Amino acid sequence: MKQKLLHHGLSLLTAAAALIGVVGQQSIALGATDSSGLDRTVLPIKEPTYPESTVLDARDAKAPPRFEVKAPAKAPNVVIVLIDDI
Repeated sequence: MKQKLLHHGLSLLTAAAALIGVVGQQSIALGATDSSGLDRTVLPIKEPTYPESTVLDARDAKAPPRFEVKAPAKAPNVVIVLIDDI
C-alpha cells in the first residue's frame, strides 16, 4: 500500500514539474521583453548607464531620469513559499 501511494505521489510530482517546465518555456518563447523594452529574462534588471555630467557648477546640473522597475501590465501576483527542515 505504501509503495502504491509513493508511486502515485512521485507520478504527481513528475507531472507537476513537467507542467511548470512547459509553462516556463512558453513564457520565454513568447518574448520576455515588454512594451518598455526591458529584458526580463535576467534578474535583477540592471539600471541603465547615464552619461557623466560635464557641468562645472552643481546648481546647473540636472539629475538623470529616475529608473524604476514596474510589473508589466496584467502581470499575475506570484508568491513562492520555500519550506526547509520540517
